[in-house]
Amino acid sequence: MGVGLLNVTFEDAEKALEVFRRFPRHLGACLRAVRFLDDAGYRAEAHSVAGAYAAQMGSGGGDALLAFAQQAKVRRYATGESIIAEGVQTDCAYVLLKGDARVRRLGVGELAVIPPSSIVGEIAALTGTARTASVYARGEVSALEMAPAALAELARRMPGVYPALREVTRERLVSQMMGAGSVFGGIGKVERAALFEQCLPMTFGEGTLVVREGDAGKALCIIASGMAHVWHGDADSKHVIAALGPGEIFGEVALVFDRVATATVEAITPLTCFALAVERFEDTMRRFPTSRDRIVALARDRLTADQHIELSQPPMPKV
Repeated sequence: MGVGLLNVTFEDAEKALEVFRRFPRHLGACLRAVRFLDDAGYRAEAHSVAGAYAAQMGSGGGDALLAFAQQAKVRRYATGESIIAEGVQTDCAYVLLKGDARVRRLGVGELAVIPPSSIVGEIAALTGTARTASVYARGEVSALEMAPAALAELARRMPGVYPALREVTRERLVSQMMGAGSVFGGIGKVERAALFEQCLPMTFGEGTLVVREGDAGKALCIIASGMAHVWHGDADSKHVIAALGPGEIFGEVALVFDRVATATVEAITPLTCFALAVERFEDTMRRFPTSRDRIVALARDRLTADQHIELSQPPMPKV
């Protein structure tokens, strides 16, 4: 990775401006257009774009946005170089200026190839968690660094910035954790977004015992990134019964059947989860019967398949 100036042509600036015109509420497209126009010598046009974005967001702060784009560092990455590493706890976000990037997640593989104007790293920057995916330069890439202090100052002067980033974060995580194949796949997009907002983000280091066998159930946890093992016994004689990865849940058995945790859950990599506390879990089960049925079925399957548990009759759910 290196730091340097952009070599921006008139054509670069014109194309960036066209993207912004197509997506006038996209923060990444705005910052890219402003920076390209400014670096190409079109400072009046850069100021106009910053002001137009601020007006779209219903706030002032166009001058602050212009200054932010002008002063932010440009990071350069060679082909295959890591822009963001999954599991690392840092808080800078980036706007891709030139070049495409690949997004990968442990246990899932490649998620997407993303183009210039895309924002990456905003999830960790906003939630305080570790990075939930790795991003690699597909070819040579230049990216605008959104440093935390500068971003906070911009948000102070332009209050719409954080909500715009939050919307990007929510859309990405909801699609990844609450997609059609998940236990929440049967509820509407708006309801899933509202449900996500009730979840508490948490990151656990490798080797952390996130849940201990015998503990009271406190939350339903949805894995955003990383891997976990589910096991019985103690640290010296583990009997691993399952491996969990992104999009999967744990903690539901104790909540559904009103009993203590039947197994230990250990982070075997840095693990980022979003936790739905027991009170909100119970409300969710009442409001969304389709999700309730899926969660109860999963909990029953896990409990009855666990040879550690002796059952004389099918377990009855609490909710």
